[in-house]
Amino acid sequence: MTFIYSPPYDSPIEDMFACHLSKFIAKNILVKTQVSVNTICGCFVLDFVLESPRIGKIAIECDGRDFHDESRDEWRDAMILGEKMVDKIYRIRGSDIYYHIYDVLYCISTLESEVMSERGVLHLDSLATSEAKSLEFSRKCDLYSIYYPRNEDDDIEPSLKLEKREIFIPKGERRFWQAAYKFACSIGGGRLDDVIASYRKK
Repeated sequence: MTFIYSPPYDSPIEDMFACHLSKFIAKNILVKTQVSVNTICGCFVLDFVLESPRIGKIAIECDGRDFHDESRDEWRDAMILGEKMVDKIYRIRGSDIYYHIYDVLYCISTLESEVMSERGVLHLDSLATSEAKSLEFSRKCDLYSIYYPRNEDDDIEPSLKLEKREIFIPKGERRFWQAAYKFACSIGGGRLDDVIASYRKK
């Protein structure tokens, strides 16, 4: 079940993510790529799904700046979570994969303790920046941001953003994805963009 880096992948950022993930991931984690999921608003494709009996199904979406609309992505994730196709979805910006891949993987390893191997965790701890290691992690948090010191001459992205959506909701709390999925169900689903437009008109 060991995940082996096997290009080509669907995009350069997915290729880079897969290459680095293969160095740290635990042997018992099944990694699927380009996973199709059917929902009431159509079929969507997830970049990566990490799976095992202990972690369930965790989707990883690698978001290139030119191809993603954050609001639409939230609705898309709502349909996937609402149908219980995966347990969690992490969204990673392409710039963060390119500039801060070790911090990205460090954050995932901290939030998902079963995903990386023991050796991988040790290596990530040595490779991650002090900014990443000083971040406070909480299961209740859905957005993690890291800001880096920047010199005027630097060509490095000055911040990292890791977004998480999951089926588990802390008691007494709600998430927008629940309302979005409930609305889609109430009108019988349909093309996602039409569902979004109907919601915004109400």
